[in-house]
Amino acid sequence: MPFVPKQWQQVGWALRAFKKYMLDQIDDEKRSISEGEAGSKTLVSNLVRAVENQQSTVAGPGSQALKPLSVDEILGNIFVFNFAGHDTTAITFTTAIYSLVAYPEVQDWISEEINFYLPDDDSSTWQYEKTFPKLQRCLAVLLETVRLYSPLLNVPKYTATNPQTLRVNDRTLRIPPNTIVAPHMNALHTHPRYWGDDSLQWRPSRWIVSSTTPPSPSSSSPTNPTTRTKPEQTSIPTEHLLNPLKGTYIPWSDGVQNCPGKKFAQVEWVGAVARLCRRHRAVPVLLPEEKKIDEQGMRKARERVRACVEDTGMRLLLQMERPEGVRIRWVER
Repeated sequence: MPFVPKQWQQVGWALRAFKKYMLDQIDDEKRSISEGEAGSKTLVSNLVRAVENQQSTVAGPGSQALKPLSVDEILGNIFVFNFAGHDTTAITFTTAIYSLVAYPEVQDWISEEINFYLPDDDSSTWQYEKTFPKLQRCLAVLLETVRLYSPLLNVPKYTATNPQTLRVNDRTLRIPPNTIVAPHMNALHTHPRYWGDDSLQWRPSRWIVSSTTPPSPSSSSPTNPTTRTKPEQTSIPTEHLLNPLKGTYIPWSDGVQNCPGKKFAQVEWVGAVARLCRRHRAVPVLLPEEKKIDEQGMRKARERVRACVEDTGMRLLLQMERPEGVRIRWVER
């Protein structure tokens, strides 16, 4: 339809192309199942194979057989996973990187950890089981970013057919059936009672609890001195993540129906930031007027980045209003 705006036409084309691509994947997976092949082991593969294995699953005595997902339901699940996992992750990653640019001391802090536990430049040798649990500072940057700048303002909960009780201080409240409750996530994540007087400040170190016994660096440390940590990084304290009081931190929701992509997002961030910040530093690109004031120019630029991070607005999700107004570049340490 020529009278439809071009941007809307692009949205329509994208939806049709996405559906066709997903249907092709579903057909390929069904073909693999019929031919006894292992399949692609992707989200589409898991959904299709679950349907094939659930044709007559019985939930329990006296209950009806569970109906397998239809093709439309599979497509709906895939769309939600793609949308929820793409935009939220992209917004959070951008906000976190911009925050690192605004606070260079935090970059140094996580670089120290990365170089201590990952002395080998070859990321193909990094092992999830040995590495991810140690990079607590890297994960703390993500946790602090979604504490202050979560793309979601609330995570609705539903009482369904049964009433629920809620204890608030010395009162017990009764929430009636069929009621939607939407906790104010930003208010919860910045309440001084739980996060201290600096609850509005981006400070990833709040997540780190240290002990006095230094750990040993990675046992896979290479003998090449060019890939060893610097002398001042020969030890760091044993560190553990803060465990917030239950119910005070819910960026991935909480309970049995929390976000299924939580762990994936955390591992993805830690892997990405470890690769980026190990040997490089993110700095703002100075504006012409900032270049004229010598050493104060970089400070002004970082203040500009900080203001950009704090200037957020709700579109489809909560995000920076004008991230394109700030440019960054990566320089070698």
